[in-house]
Amino acid sequence: MQTRPVIIAGAGIAGLSIAYELQQKGIPYEIMEASSRAGGVIKSLHIDGYELDAGPNSLAASPEFMAYIHQLGLQDQVLEANAASKNRFLVRYNKLHAVSPHPLKILQSSYISGRAKWRLFTERFRKPAIPQGEESVSSFVVRRFGKEINEYLFEPVLSGIYAGNPDLMSVAEVLPMLPKWEKEYGSITQGLLKNKSAMGGRKIIAFKGGNVTLSDRLLSLLTGKIRYNCIVTGVTRGADDYIVQYSENGNTGMLNAGKVIFTTPAYSTAAAIQGLDPALSTYLSEIPYPRMGVLHLGFGKEAVAKSPEGFGFLVPHAAGKHFLGAICNAAIFPSRVPEGKTLFTVFIGGARQEQLFDQLGPEKLQQTVVKELMELLGLTTPPEMQRFSEWSKAIPQLNVGYAQMRQQIHLFEQRYPGIRLAGNYVTGVAVPAIIQAAKQYS
Repeated sequence: MQTRPVIIAGAGIAGLSIAYELQQKGIPYEIMEASSRAGGVIKSLHIDGYELDAGPNSLAASPEFMAYIHQLGLQDQVLEANAASKNRFLVRYNKLHAVSPHPLKILQSSYISGRAKWRLFTERFRKPAIPQGEESVSSFVVRRFGKEINEYLFEPVLSGIYAGNPDLMSVAEVLPMLPKWEKEYGSITQGLLKNKSAMGGRKIIAFKGGNVTLSDRLLSLLTGKIRYNCIVTGVTRGADDYIVQYSENGNTGMLNAGKVIFTTPAYSTAAAIQGLDPALSTYLSEIPYPRMGVLHLGFGKEAVAKSPEGFGFLVPHAAGKHFLGAICNAAIFPSRVPEGKTLFTVFIGGARQEQLFDQLGPEKLQQTVVKELMELLGLTTPPEMQRFSEWSKAIPQLNVGYAQMRQQIHLFEQRYPGIRLAGNYVTGVAVPAIIQAAKQYS
């Protein structure tokens, strides 16, 4: 009897990496992708000698991820970040301040006030009451460190990773080590000093030709069928399998599947499982995906001398600017930029600023951001290259209440053991985490 295939909804990095794991085990599969291309948010562009990534710009190189790269035969395509990538900056008083996650170095910085430094220094001696239930990042950080540390340290960092709002984000989801340290050590600074590796320090890499090199290699290795312009519209339980309904190039169809794995965004998955579990469908459809823009700006000689030597800089919401931060690409991966030039990847929008798109319009918003960036760095010559990419629904927000949603997913997968949810809202948004999680779905 012929084995029914596993149906994978979505050909982003999650879908491709799960298909690869299934293929390694000899398990048949088909991928259904709603768009006309694979790779999802991984998208690379080449303009006038500049190498641009409109999705993930760099990747944390854990030992497991590097082993995976060797398995794919991509080791010769890896770009290692310059040592300068360890330098990080935050904006305050319209200036860049070098900031380290180490508490002692923060105490030596002029970035935060003396009062905030005292709150940081004395954090280990305070024993505030711990609230019951899920706590927001802002609630947790203000309770432990005060408002200024929350607004000028934690908020910009979370904006840089998730484009999120710490007033809403679940601390257990996005910074799980903090409540763990509070419980274990009674102090966050003590926990950090005992677990220094938790605050980063891993090697950062990218791929020659852009990070699309990774998704393209996975795609080239897959032998299973991929249906493009094909949307999974529903799933029903069969006698001993599942019946997948889909729309492909406007034509509807059905096929039998031994297993169905959804790697699609939460709002897409919600529509497909609505008939099986209306309650979970509602949870998934309500996960926010804020609007974002990625603005690539290429500058000439003047900017080379004034560009910060570091990974980039983040902008606290309290600074009142129209962008979240910028990556200094030339300082990290010089080969991605023409000689004598520099490149910034600027992030716009997110949970606290997505309204700017409608208030100003995309064109005026870009002009405003360019003006603010040039003023911040002291530039007088406008960019010679400008490219804007917009994501109407960007990064899933892991807000307070997310634990209940995870419980709903767990119960759903118990009721329907042949269906798994594997989108980045489940596994985490970082590419290496998505790839590592793929093994559990095969």
